[in-house]
Amino acid sequence: MNVKLVLEYEGTRYHGWQAQSGAPTIEGALRAAIESLTGESPPLTAAGRTDAGVHALGQVVNFRLERPFEIEDLPGALNARLDADIAVRHAELVDETFNARYSARARLYAYRIRQMLPRGAYQRQYAWGLREHLDISAMQAAAERLQGRHDFAAFGRSPRPGGHTIRNVHAIAVSAIDEWVTIAVAADAFLYGMVRRIAGALVDIGRQRRSLDWIDGLLNGSSSGLRLAPAQGLVQVGVEY
Repeated sequence: MNVKLVLEYEGTRYHGWQAQSGAPTIEGALRAAIESLTGESPPLTAAGRTDAGVHALGQVVNFRLERPFEIEDLPGALNARLDADIAVRHAELVDETFNARYSARARLYAYRIRQMLPRGAYQRQYAWGLREHLDISAMQAAAERLQGRHDFAAFGRSPRPGGHTIRNVHAIAVSAIDEWVTIAVAADAFLYGMVRRIAGALVDIGRQRRSLDWIDGLLNGSSSGLRLAPAQGLVQVGVEY
């Protein structure tokens, strides 16, 4: 059985997706739940390896079970074994060729910012709180320069040692409702830290600390002044296949 799961998780207390010795991770918690339920501990493949503190609404995972299991019972049975900050939203059987990572055509992330904030509490785990009022038009103009196929070496590293850093960004949209700002990014794949660095760059544009030419320089290999936005503002929204 090749099983596909769609997960939602609140990543605050986890050290990211990937299992690590001595640290709580999403992969470690899910593998323990699967083993408790089925007696099997299969390798798990995720569409993307989220960083520590990053959240997900539509993380996709696949794995293989040797023994049959009623697929419609799987979400409830796993959720009963998972803490409340991880939820299995959907489960289905898929073709043997399906791979959550390599079968994906696009990934969608959103980064949330709360601007004009002398002091805030609600956003602490779910958005980047800023005192400034951001120039949304300038941020969107900068975002448009990041769309398309580019070498994003300045924005992150490949998940594979020696892997290439060229990615195709399908779309970036910057929107605002009152103090809430959302940066939505869709791409064929992402480098480690890429969305958080895109968010950091766009925020500096919005703060009028950088020019649009600086974005061009980043795409040409410069990493001067590029910041990594805080993890808590990032959520993996979904994956297209």
